[in-house]
Amino acid sequence: MDLLVILLAIPFGLVVGGFVTMLVDRIPDQTPLTLRSRCPYCEHPLSVGETIPVVSWIRQRGTCRHCGDRITPAYPVVEVATMALWVAAAANYGWEWTLLPPLILVTALTGLSVIDMYVYRLPNRLVFPALGLSLVAIVAAGFGIDHPSSITKALGGMALYAGLLFVMHLISPRGMGFGDVKLSLLLGLHLGWAAGSVWVGWTPVFRLVFYALLLSCLIGVIGGLLIAILRRRLARDVLPDPEAEDGQPKRLLAQSMPFGPALAAGTVVVVFFAESIL
Repeated sequence: MDLLVILLAIPFGLVVGGFVTMLVDRIPDQTPLTLRSRCPYCEHPLSVGETIPVVSWIRQRGTCRHCGDRITPAYPVVEVATMALWVAAAANYGWEWTLLPPLILVTALTGLSVIDMYVYRLPNRLVFPALGLSLVAIVAAGFGIDHPSSITKALGGMALYAGLLFVMHLISPRGMGFGDVKLSLLLGLHLGWAAGSVWVGWTPVFRLVFYALLLSCLIGVIGGLLIAILRRRLARDVLPDPEAEDGQPKRLLAQSMPFGPALAAGTVVVVFFAESIL
């Protein structure tokens, strides 16, 4: 049965990845969310054949059939990344109630991470719907596995993680944006759920939140330094930097980096390997 779940996760993950690219394309610009796909440049409506994840981009050689503009390879990359995370979740949890919350988590975090990397913003339009869906999924899964106390642990993890990042925001608003604090509500909810769905007591919740924050900081520092070095080496923005002067990156340690993707990566790793960590 687990093999069947993994096989099903491949096409469903790709389709959901296509939906994520639509969110990434439209949410930052406040464009209405409709199921009809469009070219991001000429806004011509796309047919079903032009929206097949990955395949349509390859078949059209990365260009729009209607205007000829080049479509960024970020689209198929996001679709494949979403699919890979769905497969990882399916392999880790199998066909169980506990699979539902991680699927929502990785889908939301993929979209939020990409948006944060490009526009340095974690929009409420995606954070709070993801938080609401996660609450519904966690309540359903908690009763599905006959472990309703895990719901309380999830809420506790949400309060704990958000509280920690809010204090960090008060200490250093520039280093820890308020968007990251809002994101931590979603992250803490799933960390608390990952601890409470199997273990009793509150110690596992504290441990997972601590490890997720520690790992996120480590990923943020290493990833930020690598991107900063690439910017300096190539003398251009490998990743958009809103504070770059005339397109030229600032000195190494003065460059801007989004922290949301690091927070997301740290949480996903800890959630997926919660059993080994604890």
